[in-house]
Amino acid sequence: MHNSFTDFLCFKIGSATRKIQKYYNSKYADYGITIAQSFILFSLLENNGSLIKELAERLNLDSSAITGLVDRLEKENLVKRQVDSEDRRAFRILLTEKGKKLAETVFPIAQDFNDKIISNLSKKERDMFISLLTKIEQLKV
Repeated sequence: MHNSFTDFLCFKIGSATRKIQKYYNSKYADYGITIAQSFILFSLLENNGSLIKELAERLNLDSSAITGLVDRLEKENLVKRQVDSEDRRAFRILLTEKGKKLAETVFPIAQDFNDKIISNLSKKERDMFISLLTKIEQLKV
């Protein structure tokens, strides 16, 4: 049986992702950041002073993508680079006070949308959904 590409799981996931990105980017527009930048800020709230490599691993992005996002956040004085004391070739990424305040301000937007998604699922559906997404994330491709 021939399926339409719109029935492909990767298409459905991509479509849902685009919808989520559109929602967040419209909410974050007033703050001058994107969803990708927000996740860097949130990650730094949890682990301030992370290396680019650590951010890349945590956010499942290439280091080069993280570098570009950090460059833009640095231009807005939301983060700053500091030479790593153990490896002078590496930089720690630190939230500025402005960045910390912004992250704390926009975090509830992300939390509210996450809660909205969760509220539409039973506990069993939520657990299954998280399990399936985790399996997809762990695929060797």
